[in-house]
Amino acid sequence: MVRKDGAETRRQRIQEVAVTVQKALNQHNPLSLSKTLAALQYTSGLTKEKLLEYLSIMEANSQFVIDHEKDQIRREASTE
Repeated sequence: MVRKDGAETRRQRIQEVAVTVQKALNQHNPLSLSKTLAALQYTSGLTKEKLLEYLSIMEANSQFVIDHEKDQIRREASTE
């Protein structure tokens, strides 16, 4: 019997949010942070605070950049 603990649930949720944001970034770059948060809240049921926590984890892993001042999520600019 497979045991599903809190850490596994958290990992799955973070991955689901990451996939959703990455797909959206493939279509539109940059994304509106506030609109993305609203859409994720609606589809996932997670709070804004929890989603911001997950997004900051993904940002720390260099998946994208969050610019709170410009209200944007964008792909990291490649260094040439």
